[in-house]
Amino acid sequence: MSLIFSFFTALALILTQVLCQDATSEDGQLLHVTFTEHESYGNPEVTPGYFEGDIELPKLRNAIRSSLLKWPGGRVPYLIHSVYSSETRSTIISAMREIESDTKHGSSYCVRFVPRTSSDSNYIYIVPQDGCHSPVGRHAGRSLVSIGQGCENKGTIMHELLHTLGFYHEQNRYDRDSYVDIHYNNIPQDRQDDFAKLTIQETSTLNTPYDFGSIMHYSAYIFALDGSSPTITPKPSLANGRIMGQRLKLSENDVKRVQILYGCTVDTNHIIEPANTQLLIDCTFESGWCGLTQDSRDDFQWSRRSGSTPTSNTGPNGDHTNGVGHYIYAESNSHINKYARLKSGLLPAGRFCIHFYLFDYGRQMGQFSVNIEGPRLVPQVVKRWSGSQRKEWINVGITLTSPAEWKVVLESHIGSGTHSDVAIDDLQVYAGSCVF
Repeated sequence: MSLIFSFFTALALILTQVLCQDATSEDGQLLHVTFTEHESYGNPEVTPGYFEGDIELPKLRNAIRSSLLKWPGGRVPYLIHSVYSSETRSTIISAMREIESDTKHGSSYCVRFVPRTSSDSNYIYIVPQDGCHSPVGRHAGRSLVSIGQGCENKGTIMHELLHTLGFYHEQNRYDRDSYVDIHYNNIPQDRQDDFAKLTIQETSTLNTPYDFGSIMHYSAYIFALDGSSPTITPKPSLANGRIMGQRLKLSENDVKRVQILYGCTVDTNHIIEPANTQLLIDCTFESGWCGLTQDSRDDFQWSRRSGSTPTSNTGPNGDHTNGVGHYIYAESNSHINKYARLKSGLLPAGRFCIHFYLFDYGRQMGQFSVNIEGPRLVPQVVKRWSGSQRKEWINVGITLTSPAEWKVVLESHIGSGTHSDVAIDDLQVYAGSCVF
């Protein structure tokens, strides 16, 4: 592979000969994996100047209690700006079709997104403005829905389209204080209004429970001044490893709410599951290590933790899942210039995604790498981070194709001082390409 330096290739061959005596293919050659990687950070749904980050408020503040905001018959006319690439346009339409399919009863659709005709005076116009934002519900004339750069994944588009159907964010429900805590000390003054509760006069819960897994819920670190500390956390008794801020699918409650609001039969049997359902590893680290094992040949072991790491100004102050759960990390105290390795079991040949969240921040950071090994594989470094990264959880996805059985190895090399903790959370390995 062109991405692997010759030094590491040579080292890998030596290690393979020592550790895997029969590490050859049928013709005596070691095999390589092929891979691509992607990482992102921040939240594309946060756009300056918009309520709750992505909502365009009308002059008169309405919400889903107003029948005037509903689209008659659940029919939503749309136009899509011609500047979008065919791929992005296809993703937008796919998001519409998924909402339609998720919320139907039998063969009857509850809501439909239809191309605008000349007789449609009220419609949405999807345009690539800055960020992602949308008005809530139907408004007179043309309503602009922005799907800008960084917003082009299907889950984010579905989130914005649920705004157009009449829904605010989950964490702004009038009853939210029974379910989550808002940490205003970590929220900029000019964004604190975005956490204001909507009133019972403005909105209705539609008699559905608070849903941490709603596609309309924001993540634990939204608007954070300090990216290592959460701004929204579940009440301790309600956490249970629930991930907040998912953008993969409509939850059952999301579907029920659309159906109830638009007077349709409640039916949650048609929810389309995302492509990452064939999970080989799915670990929030709430209940242990999920089959991952420490490498006995390294210098020290990874640890499992909740809250802050012992040393300030390195490592997170909460897990990625919801801010109050567990994560794993390589502790730098007493381990300067040492390394720790954590391994999965053998996984089958094929195309897979390794997806996780990485916190890699501190002024004395060393290196963290994702490695691939196997009895018939050349050990490979598929991604390495050197030095300090951003002070927040980074979303990482690596899509690889392996011709033989393989293991994923998480390897941390502690740097020159104690400000070099590395943390990992919400690790998944699933069949197919990475989904974002």
